[in-house]
Amino acid sequence: MDAGILTETQLRTALAEQRKWGGKLGHTLVQMGFVDESSMVHALSRQLHIPAMELDAQTPPEYLIQMFRVDLAERYTVFPVAADTTHKVLTVASADPTNVDALQELAFHTGQKIQVVVSSASAIERAIRKHYYGGASNTTAKPDEFGISEPTYEFAPPSRPMSSSPREAELHQRVEALTQQVADLERMVANQARSLSTLVEVLESRGTLTREEYFSKLRGSSQS
Repeated sequence: MDAGILTETQLRTALAEQRKWGGKLGHTLVQMGFVDESSMVHALSRQLHIPAMELDAQTPPEYLIQMFRVDLAERYTVFPVAADTTHKVLTVASADPTNVDALQELAFHTGQKIQVVVSSASAIERAIRKHYYGGASNTTAKPDEFGISEPTYEFAPPSRPMSSSPREAELHQRVEALTQQVADLERMVANQARSLSTLVEVLESRGTLTREEYFSKLRGSSQS
C-alpha cells in the first residue's frame, strides 16, 4: 500500500479471501490478480533484506543440478542456484523464504547450510521443468561464474527423459508449455470468480451494495 500498488479495498478483499481459504496473504494477493509476482518478489526482498533473483535469466552449472535432487526441488518449491562446497553452503531460490521449517528440512536432507534468495513460484517451477526434465544442456556454464570451487558429489543425478530426436524434444517442450498455459488460465478464471464473490461479500458487509442490487446489475448487463 505504501508503494501505491495495492488499495485498502483490495487488501480487505484479500484478507476476507484468506480467512475463507487459508494460505499466505502474499500468495492470495497474487492469485486474485491484485499484485503481480514480480512486485511480490521485490517486496519480500526489501522487507526481509534477502536478494531477489530472476531465474529465467540464470544458467546453473550441470553439476549443481546433479547434486541437488529433483524430489527436494519439487517438494519444497525451491531451485538450486549456487553451492560453496568448501564451507558446505547451498544457495536456493525460494518463493517463501520465511518457511523456516522447510529450510531446516532441506539442510537435514542435503547435509549443508541453506542460504536463500527470493524468486517467484512460477519461475521456480519453470526452472525445475527446464533443467530437470529435458531442458537445454548447461555444459557451457563454469563453476567460477558462481564464485565456487570444484564440486563434490553426494547425490545421484536425477533420471532424465530421453528424446529420439531434437524435433521430438522441441515438440514435447511446446506441449508442456501449452499445457501449463491452459492450467494457468483455468486457475485465473477460478480465482477471479472467487475474488468477485468475496468482493460482493465485503461490499455487502459494509452496506455499500446488496446482493439484490448486484444481481440486478448483472441481469441488466446481460440484457444490454
